[in-house]
Amino acid sequence: MGKIWNPSLYIGSILESHEHRVAILPKRIKDSMPSPEPKPGDKGWLYRVLEPYYSRECVENVMQAMLEGQISSGAAWPRKMVQEICNLYKVPVALPTSSGASALHVALLACNLGPQDMVLVPALTMVAVANMVKMVGAKPIYCDCAPGSVNPSLAELREKATPRTKAVIVCHTYGVACRDIVAIRDLCKEKGWWLVEDICEAMGTRADNGELVGTFGDFAVTSLYANKPITAGDGGWVHARDQKHHDRLKSLVNHGFDPAYHFLHFEVAPNAKMNGLGAAFVCSQVKTLPEVMEYRGQVASWYRQELAGISGTLRCIEQRQIDAPWVFGVETNDRRSRDELRDHLAVHGVETRNYFYPLHLEPANFYGDEVGVYDIVLPNAERLAQTGFYLPTHSFLQPDDVLYICTVIRAFYKSDVTIMAPPRVHHWVDVERSKLLKG
Repeated sequence: MGKIWNPSLYIGSILESHEHRVAILPKRIKDSMPSPEPKPGDKGWLYRVLEPYYSRECVENVMQAMLEGQISSGAAWPRKMVQEICNLYKVPVALPTSSGASALHVALLACNLGPQDMVLVPALTMVAVANMVKMVGAKPIYCDCAPGSVNPSLAELREKATPRTKAVIVCHTYGVACRDIVAIRDLCKEKGWWLVEDICEAMGTRADNGELVGTFGDFAVTSLYANKPITAGDGGWVHARDQKHHDRLKSLVNHGFDPAYHFLHFEVAPNAKMNGLGAAFVCSQVKTLPEVMEYRGQVASWYRQELAGISGTLRCIEQRQIDAPWVFGVETNDRRSRDELRDHLAVHGVETRNYFYPLHLEPANFYGDEVGVYDIVLPNAERLAQTGFYLPTHSFLQPDDVLYICTVIRAFYKSDVTIMAPPRVHHWVDVERSKLLKG
């Protein structure tokens, strides 16, 4: 057997060098492509952007599932997980899935979309949103962010709507609740459009009226990837506000199986089920989500307090009535200062992530069936993609950690600022996580 070259979770380019693929891209895409990611020093990252957070109970539930043979999607744990979701979101239907993307795929299949149908989607969000629309044969229509927001408002959606519009996906990007979600819900009802809420970054997020996002749409989907507030490592779920969707969703997550005819399939459907071990791991976390998000709000308040003195050169992420973003984002005045600030933070062991690259500019459009869509100008999303990034945001952070990170930021802008000694040593999160697992 040959040796695996550069083994990784990530697939490399099929060409010898990625420059070959970039070279033929339109200038508009090449000019806006993100810079290479900053690298940490020899000791690695002191503060990672996100950290999985879980308890001893999660591990004990997995052990119990293994000992009892309850490890598949048909085991008891996925059903227990469903009950926890339905209790939290006060919905009658929930189905665990293999990922947030597969949950969205299933939800869009349940909307019965076809090749002539258009789906309004945010331009500033994860590529899985556009991918799943395309995978069901519909066409994504990219909507700009509202001024001062990371989400489209009602106005941006109205601007892009046509007689062929059949659905809207609202993403509550970065865990910031879409400010017009109530008005968007009402518009969808008026027009007869499906409303799908992608809460992959907004589990536990509350809208300005205090209601959980994910309770306004016909369907809501989420991810349980390791960087989310609660996690199964991978996985997700889809839930619906109407009981009538239960049987179809249950069939769609499982190859289109029909309970009356076990091996007779009436439609093409994916295998989107979640295994029993993942469900066992996350099950006890669901009820803790409000507490986890309350702490996210506390972290956001620390960042806002510490960064308040450098307004004008650095702007904090949109603040809603209930302020608890999944990640805490900031925006610089231009791309150059964004990249230089990220490099500066990396030197001091602080990992960051750029905001999403806009979906209408993704190279996949050039290589696929949407040639020319990148000529559309969506100025707010494009500006955020060039100037925005987010900082470490997770449940292990304490005020001293945020103070250190913000001191590093202030030192970038003011040469007379002395960077304090970091309050942590490398691998400190592993030590804290071990304490959780010891109970």
